Amino acid sequence: MSHVLITGGSEGIGFELSKCFAEDGCDLIIAGRNAEKLQKAASCLEEQYHVHVRQIVIDLSLPQAAEKLYEEVSDTEISVLINNAGMGTAGEAWQISAEEDEKLIALNITALTVLTKLFLKDMLARNRGTIMNVASTGAFLPGPYIASYYASKAYVLSYTQALAEEVKNTGVHVCCLCPGPVSTGFYRKSGQKAPGTAMNAERCARYACRMMKEGKTVIIPGLLNRIAVKAPKGIAMRFVGRMKKRNLRKK
Repeated sequence: MSHVLITGGSEGIGFELSKCFAEDGCDLIIAGRNAEKLQKAASCLEEQYHVHVRQIVIDLSLPQAAEKLYEEVSDTEISVLINNAGMGTAGEAWQISAEEDEKLIALNITALTVLTKLFLKDMLARNRGTIMNVASTGAFLPGPYIASYYASKAYVLSYTQALAEEVKNTGVHVCCLCPGPVSTGFYRKSGQKAPGTAMNAERCARYACRMMKEGKTVIIPGLLNRIAVKAPKGIAMRFVGRMKKRNLRKK
């Protein structure tokens, strides 16, 4: 039986994506660092949608963690992989510790790349499957005071677009979700405050799933977000910088 594997699937966008697939009757594997949150999410999904949800407690920022996750599910056909796990840091770049940035790179870039490579090979051998990598509208421009996060998401977008071109006409679909601000715990964890215009996580996830099924490569939920990514990069960068700096001062 095939399954949907979602990293960071116990909260935020990941949990809402889990609900979308559960509604379709898909069995799920959700991976994350917090065992309690995974258990709570799994119980909710199983009770509401009557699907089987396997939980894997893992910190994908650790060395070889991506390979370990792949081995953990090697007995299961993964029909859809959602690389949603990620983290952010906010502040003046030189004030953020090297350890924090190394952890961000390991999670947002390295783990995502390794998981994509491993599962993509299996999907190509079967001539079917879908991989969705989660980036951000921040992937489209540099982000002062959130530099490493935006840079990591630029990598995710570029890498995913390249892969999508490579696997054209193979039966495998690779796409990139680029949400703007979404009301989740991400802002609190990264030391920021969610803007008042932040999108509801459920709305974001439902749009993402619909566009994924339609075969879109780059998915940007929200009309204003789709307009914003087309703004001149210099102007957008300065706007982001002022906004982030103001939020940091308030904090």
